[in-house]
Amino acid sequence: MKTVTITMRLYGAFRKFQDTVVFTVPAGSSIKEIKETLSQALGLQFRSLVLDSVVANDKTILPADFVIDTDSCLSALPPVCGG
Repeated sequence: MKTVTITMRLYGAFRKFQDTVVFTVPAGSSIKEIKETLSQALGLQFRSLVLDSVVANDKTILPADFVIDTDSCLSALPPVCGG
């Protein structure tokens, strides 16, 4: 099975971990599947925050069914609240 490397840049509430996290997923994984892998990498206690976040590339926010076939640098953007 071919895998791809995801370099996930972390922002907001995720910054307490580090600036980036790198992991592999099977080629053809959806953003939904990538978010599940990210939650495992950060710790399942953060799964809810990961699932409430959006994932973006350098151009746009990616829908949950968007498929990643190549090594990619993505960003995890948690929800923002406050004033």
